[in-house]
Amino acid sequence: MLVFSIILISLALIIYTISILNEFRRKTLLPWHAIMFCIGFSFDLASTIIMYKLGGSNITVSLHGTLGYIALLLMLINAIGSVIILNKKHENLLIQFYKFSFFAWIIWVISYILGMVTHM
Repeated sequence: MLVFSIILISLALIIYTISILNEFRRKTLLPWHAIMFCIGFSFDLASTIIMYKLGGSNITVSLHGTLGYIALLLMLINAIGSVIILNKKHENLLIQFYKFSFFAWIIWVISYILGMVTHM
């Protein structure tokens, strides 16, 4: 199970990185970005649930744990927000959303790195 969780979280990293850096480079939100955010979040959530169960279903208070749950929440907001913005055709938000996406991704990557460093 641990290997499956590591694969899922690493796939989430790849998906998030490709889509968010592309969104940042283009300075606008495209439909495929929203799809990738949702897929990345699904992998992230599945991996988090597996790790939670492997850890004895206990939430520990640590920098990695706290930042990880904040990052997961930010990525959920990113996925839902991107779908809403694209469906409602909010032009002013389409060209500003990349800033939030990049911020959420930075927090997520920091949590990912902390997890690798503290749990290896």
